[in-house]
Amino acid sequence: MELGGTYLSDSLNASTTTTSSQNFYNVGVLFNWNKKVWAGWSYLGVNSSEVATETKTFATQDTGPMLKWQFGRDELYSLTGVFNILSQATYSNAGSSEKWTGTSMWVSFGVMPELSDGFHIGVALNYYAASYTKKSVSGTETTESNSKTWIFPTFLATKSW
Repeated sequence: MELGGTYLSDSLNASTTTTSSQNFYNVGVLFNWNKKVWAGWSYLGVNSSEVATETKTFATQDTGPMLKWQFGRDELYSLTGVFNILSQATYSNAGSSEKWTGTSMWVSFGVMPELSDGFHIGVALNYYAASYTKKSVSGTETTESNSKTWIFPTFLATKSW
């Protein structure tokens, strides 16, 4: 099992004040192919908001297959790839709300020392990219291309039995 998360917050005070926050979470259930390769399923979420003169929010829940490779001395390093076959997002801007549907991918490079037998904890650098092809507003569905990308750090913990 793998758990990961991050929270970033920012505030800019100029002629107008702008605040923003973003968070990410992931839960992965993985099965061991061998000592170094794991495969399974991921459920992740990304949330962001920006408040200035208007409020913009983005929230997505994604799910899909996950592949993880642990390598190096004592499996110190990890490379993880996820292709989310379903990505469902909500985007709001100044009170107008849209639902988006598409796919996403997440790639992660982590450094996670083993603290005890089968328990790793550490940090990772991540790249997330989502591509949305359907948009729904007030029940009316249209085809429209929207996307979200983000590079960010996370804290990770994994436990294998």
